[in-house]
Amino acid sequence: MSVKIGSARIDENGKAHGGKAGDQTGKEVSTQSWYKSSKGWRVFRARTAEAAEKIAKCMQRACDNKHIGYDQYQRNTLYKVAEPLGFDVAKVTTACETDCSALVRVCCAYAGIMGLPEGFRTTNEPSNLLKTGMFVELTGSKYTDQSAYLMRGDILCTKTQGHTVVVLSSGSKCEGILRPMTYALGDRTLKNGMEGPDVKTLQEYLITLGYDLGKWGADGDFGDCTELALMAFQKDHGMEATGIFDTAVLKAIDAALDTGKPADGRKVLIDGGNCYIRSAPNTDGNKLGVAHKGEKYTYGGETSDAGWNLIECKLPGDTSPVNGWVSPKYSRVVAE
Repeated sequence: MSVKIGSARIDENGKAHGGKAGDQTGKEVSTQSWYKSSKGWRVFRARTAEAAEKIAKCMQRACDNKHIGYDQYQRNTLYKVAEPLGFDVAKVTTACETDCSALVRVCCAYAGIMGLPEGFRTTNEPSNLLKTGMFVELTGSKYTDQSAYLMRGDILCTKTQGHTVVVLSSGSKCEGILRPMTYALGDRTLKNGMEGPDVKTLQEYLITLGYDLGKWGADGDFGDCTELALMAFQKDHGMEATGIFDTAVLKAIDAALDTGKPADGRKVLIDGGNCYIRSAPNTDGNKLGVAHKGEKYTYGGETSDAGWNLIECKLPGDTSPVNGWVSPKYSRVVAE
């Protein structure tokens, strides 16, 4: 059985623009059998099976929806209509238009892969897909020159300006998702909803720089608290407060870390109630004393993986400060 692909192809008059909104022929946005492009294909596979399936599902639904037609001059009208619908194109009932790359952008949005620009076209599609960190490019003739190894949800884009399609059925030799999602900080753009070791590294840096991540600390999960902390960092460093981590933010963080600002002058506020000061960042640590709600201690410049904060404190009977740990349930790092 041949591998099927789906795409926005051409308007009802066989032209790139000028036709009526919606699919007038049933072929403006439609499926066909895979073919070897004369311009050559580049192949991009989502890093998760869930994302790949959603990309394919969205493309199939677009091909099945007669309200969606082809027009390069009106290429982003589908995106605007589908956005308030969660990009579920099956729910689109307004006649609208798209083109091949604009439709792929909608499919990615349905899969939760946001940030692709409005000017997303086949000329910049490869770089923009890879920039999200959510795709791997598959190279070699077994992927680019035949269909046997393709997987449902793969995105194919011509090597030069031309066309892009989504694979709707897997080939007989499909290998599935090829690489695990492991990243170092800076390998991909990060935003709310993502997780991984690179998110944890970002969180550790933000904590080191004095930004509060609440009770969660550096847990590797980019949630609302991390987004707010990142926005605060961006604002403090003259950047647009988008809450999205990219290479520009990494550069600013590196510069801030190099200045030695992080641990200077910050305090640990006890705001969750009285708590024990312990000798280790866990409840197995010896009890050194008690920290009381409302007290502030000098931050020791370190927060454990579990979010425990190191403090400098002077305990009864001691002539000089000692180091101890307080639970993230009762404490947070704050500015002087």
